[in-house]
Amino acid sequence: MPTTLLLVRHAHTHANALDATPRMAGWTDFPLSESGEEQLAQLARLQFPDAAPTLYASTLERARRTAEVIAHGKTILAVRALREICCGDVDGWPVARVEQQHRELWERNLSQDDDDFRWPGGESYRELRQRVLRAIRGIASRHPEERVVVVTHTGVIAQLAGYATGVRPAAWERWRPGNGSVTTIEWTGGGGGSDAARLIDFDCRVHLAHPHGG
Repeated sequence: MPTTLLLVRHAHTHANALDATPRMAGWTDFPLSESGEEQLAQLARLQFPDAAPTLYASTLERARRTAEVIAHGKTILAVRALREICCGDVDGWPVARVEQQHRELWERNLSQDDDDFRWPGGESYRELRQRVLRAIRGIASRHPEERVVVVTHTGVIAQLAGYATGVRPAAWERWRPGNGSVTTIEWTGGGGGSDAARLIDFDCRVHLAHPHGG
């Protein structure tokens, strides 16, 4: 029987889509926005009573804060490997600045056909997927046949959904979940790279007041 991963994307920050000045929200530790704080109140209603007693979360504040409101007595284990992709020298920059000062790189990134693309000093999409898969293999091995809540970032969730559906690491736009959403994946660990993942539900936001918002 597989491990069921309940992947929760953190609540909204000013760096995220639909904000006036979206930023390269990689490892920069952006706090939640006003909208994000409102989402926390809605996320607090989420209950996972049949999930494992340990909840896993990225070490970044936006994920940690989200994890705290949905834990409901579960132990929160912070995992550095569940962080967003590292954007290197442009991490934290406004997206408009990156487009202006790194136009060629921006166009290369938009093409989504180079798994080894990286921002200067950053992490490639291939490396991100490898990191995420290692983290999930570890979590699944500790929780065979259990349901496990994981609070993380859009890049991490996109890589897992992409892996489950055969989408290349560079195709980051194909599986982009909204803030506060829940994505469900069944994971069967075969070891030696023979893992099997099945996407059950993507980007569920029915628990949010504005489920179609970013």
